[in-house]
Amino acid sequence: MKRMHKILLAIFCVGILLTGIGVGVVLTEFSALAYGGKEILGNTDMRTENFDVEFEPGEERTFITGWYQWKQDEVLTDAGIPENTVRFCVTYNKERIAPCPVWEKEYNQVVLLERWVSEEDDMELMMQAKDLFLKNLKAGRLISFDTLGVEEVTVTVNPANKDDVRLVF
Repeated sequence: MKRMHKILLAIFCVGILLTGIGVGVVLTEFSALAYGGKEILGNTDMRTENFDVEFEPGEERTFITGWYQWKQDEVLTDAGIPENTVRFCVTYNKERIAPCPVWEKEYNQVVLLERWVSEEDDMELMMQAKDLFLKNLKAGRLISFDTLGVEEVTVTVNPANKDDVRLVF
């Protein structure tokens, strides 16, 4: 049995040595990688358009909300906008989405929705991402991916309606 124990101990030690070498090689390769930036997947056709939504001011403030991360803190005012109208100035990718702002009277809120219009499917985008990832990995770079949808939204109302609306994140 002593001979068997020695053989098993030798195999164990060789396994530990090979694991250590493998970890060293992985860490060396990983530390040599650089960040290659962000790649945009899919087709892009960026547009900036205004979308007006009429609402009826009431006793309570009308909430302005949507699935977008607002970059502005409060609603802007412009005397050129008709009263009781919310104007969304939206920069978006026409190839992927279509903005659809609506006034939900029962909830007293104006909502900026977006409708998916892309003809590309998720598998096509995933294969494009895989190919880009492997190409950049061979070049020693790691990259991140993004698909452009809504890039920027600005909400504006008439100064007379400034106190009738509230931007909700």
